Amino acid sequence: MSAGHGPAYALVGLAALLLAIAASSGWSGATRLARRASDTSAVAGTAAAFVTAYGTIDLRDTDGYTARLAALTTVELRDAIAGAAIDAKAVAQQRATTAHVESVSVTALSEKAAIAAVRSRHERAWRDPATGRAIQEHVVQHVTLRLVRSEERWLVAELLLRGEEAVVARGGH
Repeated sequence: MSAGHGPAYALVGLAALLLAIAASSGWSGATRLARRASDTSAVAGTAAAFVTAYGTIDLRDTDGYTARLAALTTVELRDAIAGAAIDAKAVAQQRATTAHVESVSVTALSEKAAIAAVRSRHERAWRDPATGRAIQEHVVQHVTLRLVRSEERWLVAELLLRGEEAVVARGGH
């Protein structure tokens, strides 16, 4: 080593160290962002599947309905749904509902929990018990879901119906 070059070598070494730290930090950040994007997609997928399953009801197959929900919910919510009684009036009216998710927005996300807002369109059909006439209605629902991570899956732990509005047919009043 010649005189006067020591500080230059130290500076080059320090620059190399800082470059290695920056590359490591960038890799770590990119990995976190990729995981976050993957979690966001998984939360949105579970939220959409739950709202579709929860909002699609055929009272001729109540066992299938609760089984579809069981795969998407926490034990506590699953037990609450299983313990809910089916309205005998709805069965007599042959009620059926089909849900179609229009949008899902993941509004909060952490390692263990998430919040998703879902907008869905519901087509409801039933028979008037007095006349036997078929009746249909279309509504849009706004639901907020709280999801939790269970092992590597996201499950719905809570739902809140924020609102429902009738869909008026085009040209209708």
